[in-house]
Amino acid sequence: MKLNIYNKIIVALLLLLPTVTTFGQDSKGKMVLPIITFSQGVMNFNGDIGFDKLNQPILAHSGFEIGIQNHTEGRLSFGLFLLSGRMTGEESKINRNQNFKTSIFSESLRVKYEWVSNKRSDQILFPYLTVGLELMSFHTKADLKDANGNPYFYWTDGTVRNVAQTELNNSVPQTHRDYNYETDVRDANLDGQGKYSENSFGIPIGLGVRFKITNKTSLDFSSVLHTSGTDYIDGVTSKGKGERHGNDGNDKFFFTSVGFKIDLGVPRVRSGKTNKYVPDVRGVNFDELSSDDADGDGISDVKDDSSATPASNLVDENGKPLDKDDDGIPDYRDKELNSEPYSVVNEDGETITEAMVEEHFRKDSLAALPAVIEYLRAYDKLAERKPDVEQRWSSQKSQSAGNHSVIPEIYHRLDADTNGYITPKEISLAIDEYMSQKSPYSVQQFFDLIDFFFIQK
Repeated sequence: MKLNIYNKIIVALLLLLPTVTTFGQDSKGKMVLPIITFSQGVMNFNGDIGFDKLNQPILAHSGFEIGIQNHTEGRLSFGLFLLSGRMTGEESKINRNQNFKTSIFSESLRVKYEWVSNKRSDQILFPYLTVGLELMSFHTKADLKDANGNPYFYWTDGTVRNVAQTELNNSVPQTHRDYNYETDVRDANLDGQGKYSENSFGIPIGLGVRFKITNKTSLDFSSVLHTSGTDYIDGVTSKGKGERHGNDGNDKFFFTSVGFKIDLGVPRVRSGKTNKYVPDVRGVNFDELSSDDADGDGISDVKDDSSATPASNLVDENGKPLDKDDDGIPDYRDKELNSEPYSVVNEDGETITEAMVEEHFRKDSLAALPAVIEYLRAYDKLAERKPDVEQRWSSQKSQSAGNHSVIPEIYHRLDADTNGYITPKEISLAIDEYMSQKSPYSVQQFFDLIDFFFIQK
């Protein structure tokens, strides 16, 4: 009984199962499940028919491949592959009209080498090279006759008819190929080659890249050239005569595919648990570690909130630098140790007042702009530590002498809290807007705004 292609795949898989358990063992002899790959792609023929059209995309046909590889953490692996598909070839010229269609089934053993180590957890692309040995079988047919069994004759005017061309039969009606590949090429013995073998050894060699999705799954993109030891895949050889004379090389084909790969040997990660690296802590002296004090402030590192405090300065019980005046600048680099509460200070802990900044601004508004920005940045840091500083600022303004300054209409949009004042936070936002070139104000209007900020009461 003749097996169809699906029966061949099932039989081959059953034959391979005992082998899988052999090459799927770890160093302790425990069986590890293999890697399974299912690939779908296109097969492109390169031989005698259409040999001048390498890798013809129009004539490509789909193929399907199953692979069983050993589970490994190294770069080198090997596996068994079953490939099935169909290929066609067409050649229509004045002096040559040939066609064929063949089914292909191959079994191969291949070695794969990945250029990047599997142990790199941050890597998702793994390019590789593969090479192997395969046994392929094929069955070739050709479309030589119409549905009524009449042979095709190709005339020099490009037409197809059912009789040979002569000068006396121009009235013979034209016909067209039905693309029903009815003729078994080997049985037809068109070139007198007899019952040649429809099996051959081959060498598959290719390149690919594996795209890692998870630890267990990945996509495999590859293109493999399958060379063969036969010239009969398309039914035309160098021994043929006339228009059936082919080239001297053996037939070959490409299989370009995308595959889904699943590694059954990777342990399953249970919900709520992950595979994390557990360091080897054998021989570690934890008593010594618990007493280490890297910054020499008298607080061990395991309890130290600030492990970079200079050794010569006082710290609290948690190793945090002292800040007696609570201005956000630690005492060891504070040049003004007794700043008033809610003072706006610079990086050295020195108080910055609006009056000081205004004096600079009066002398040279452009040169004083960095000082204005420094003051506002320091004010923002103070507001982060003490959110009520904005309310205190507004309260102090309302209690100051003189009438309440009315915000010019052009700047009303800046009074986000509608308290009648341009607060430090609001003027800071206005400066950021101006620096990013998104401000609606001209240069003069911008500096008038800063001037109003300092004089408002």
